[in-house]
Amino acid sequence: MDIKRLLTSVFGLGWMPKAPGTWGSLPVVIIFALVCHLAGTACSILIAMGAIVLISSFICVNFSPSVIKRTGLQDPGEIVIDEAAGQAVTFLAAVFFNISSFDNAHIFMTAISGFLLFRLFDIAKPWPIRKLEKYPEGWGILLDDLLAGVFACIVLVLCVRFGVIDYMSGLFFPSEGTPLGILHAIILGIIQGATEFLPVSSSGHLVLFEKIFQFNPDTPEMLLFDLCIHVGTLAAIFIVFAKSIISFVKNLLASKKYGKNFVEIYKKSPSVHILVLAILVTCITGVIGIIFKDSFESARGNLKFIAIMWLITGTLLLSTDLRKKSRMGLRKFGIIAAIIVALAQSIAILPGVSRSGATICAAILVGLHRRWAVEFSFLIAIPAILGATAIELIDDYAKISSGNLPVASVIAGSITAAITGVFALKLLIKTSRSTKLKYFAYYCYALACIVLIFTLK
Repeated sequence: MDIKRLLTSVFGLGWMPKAPGTWGSLPVVIIFALVCHLAGTACSILIAMGAIVLISSFICVNFSPSVIKRTGLQDPGEIVIDEAAGQAVTFLAAVFFNISSFDNAHIFMTAISGFLLFRLFDIAKPWPIRKLEKYPEGWGILLDDLLAGVFACIVLVLCVRFGVIDYMSGLFFPSEGTPLGILHAIILGIIQGATEFLPVSSSGHLVLFEKIFQFNPDTPEMLLFDLCIHVGTLAAIFIVFAKSIISFVKNLLASKKYGKNFVEIYKKSPSVHILVLAILVTCITGVIGIIFKDSFESARGNLKFIAIMWLITGTLLLSTDLRKKSRMGLRKFGIIAAIIVALAQSIAILPGVSRSGATICAAILVGLHRRWAVEFSFLIAIPAILGATAIELIDDYAKISSGNLPVASVIAGSITAAITGVFALKLLIKTSRSTKLKYFAYYCYALACIVLIFTLK
């Protein structure tokens, strides 16, 4: 691995197949939110963001020429260290207002607003930002992003001073006792839809979200809302895999043509074969989940442990990409292989371990073709999600039944989770089939390192 390409791509985020610049900006947003939450002073933010600007600028100017020469492109898309620098410039705005007076809702909205403003100016490149691209090599790549960051910084200060952040915080994070708002429901739906399917662990992100913004998921309203948006993520599976599911059901209904006894049908019918393995995986996962329920729940409160699980998830994703040949068909995918996948899915109950990532990687590593690995993973996701939802409903029925949510918020959150889930699933399918799971591995590594830095002090 070329260290210069690794650094200029922000540890591989620049190699993401979609919107690499957005991915390159994201770690800075997370660092900003963490510094605000843990330190809460303008001075600490100035030091953190200033350090990112200086280090990122140095890397961009000095290492970009080597990447340009190697790729043959004047402005390679994989170079996103300039986006990191520009995003950090945006958050220097915190020097101009009293960040210590911000609650978690204001921190979140400031981080999101700064992120969106920088992306807007970086993409639109109003005058004179675009002119700076004409400078040679690394300087041309860097300067336009720095100026975009300056523009975003100015607008962010104005948004804070004129109460826009206050207004948006009230919309996204209603005060205690206020029903869940539509905008709040939409952003939670996006988080659920994306992280449920991308191999980055939805449970780990939920815990991180809770810790940073002191979010309580155990209120009756939120338990009810959580059940509803899980229905939305299930809908995404049925939408994306509609043809495969229909074909599976048709073959299952015609299974009698394969023989007269169950063993013969199991050996010859693809649908019966996969159904038996799916039931086996689900049963093993359920038994392990019940036996170790207390241990799994106790792990939720430990961010250090979750960060280590993110490192393990990233390593698993990288290892899977190294396996270039995985050509086993569904007929040869047997009970032993299914048990291995079941164990992987069981471990994924731990926060920080991705269910989709663990099951897909396990299936590919035992030799299953990448296409079938993805489809099998999400076939067993249906009973897994339904089972987890049912258990939550039974365990917390008293709380859930007392919850009172606006119908519009429930619908908005569920639809958003479904739509986001569809896009996330399609992205996962594309990256897993083209041996590009490493992009998610780099994200897991970066997130784990950020969390460890702020928890090991």
